[in-house]
Amino acid sequence: MAALGAFHWMQTCMILLLCLSEPLPAASQNNYYETLNVEPTATDSQIKKSFRKLAMKYHPDKNKSTDAEKTFREIAEGKHFLVNF
Repeated sequence: MAALGAFHWMQTCMILLLCLSEPLPAASQNNYYETLNVEPTATDSQIKKSFRKLAMKYHPDKNKSTDAEKTFREIAEGKHFLVNF
């Protein structure tokens, strides 16, 4: 009986935590298309091809600019979002 009460208490705490937490920022697909330099009608293979080209250009080991790592992460995130959804 005590275990059941503890479970309900944990469940209530989780719901409260989810209600009070800040929502994640909504990602815009159009920004990902712009980041990868492809049209919204692009196929998965076109997205992957553009990703590979940009990844080689902005990979932190090859590009020593200060924004290279940030740009590389945005490119990878865009590819992951567009190909998987």
